[in-house]
Amino acid sequence: MADQGESKRPEPPSPDQYQKLQKDAEQLRQSAASGQSDQARHRQQVQGGMQAYVRYTGIGMQFLLTMLLPLGLGYWLDGWLNTTPWLMVSGAALGGVMGMVFVVRTVFRMEAKDKARNK
Repeated sequence: MADQGESKRPEPPSPDQYQKLQKDAEQLRQSAASGQSDQARHRQQVQGGMQAYVRYTGIGMQFLLTMLLPLGLGYWLDGWLNTTPWLMVSGAALGGVMGMVFVVRTVFRMEAKDKARNK
């Protein structure tokens, strides 16, 4: 008699069914978002492009400054200590390494954010 009052639990979906359900849910979200007007979609695309432009311009400027500051410091120290051109060359090498480390770390950070957003 106790079996009649209890309901049977449904089986969880298989991994393939789960992925299909996720895709269907994403399509529903996109179709709901597509209810925007053409003007709103265009504005959103322009904003996304401007954000990317600002992000990449900032990365380029930081890369340039990361390379130029040690070079300039080496140039200034060479003139002051009369060691031309060794400190400037060392500053250029240090700036190049620092600039590449900065760019690689920034790219990895951006990829991690994209992966977290897409999960």
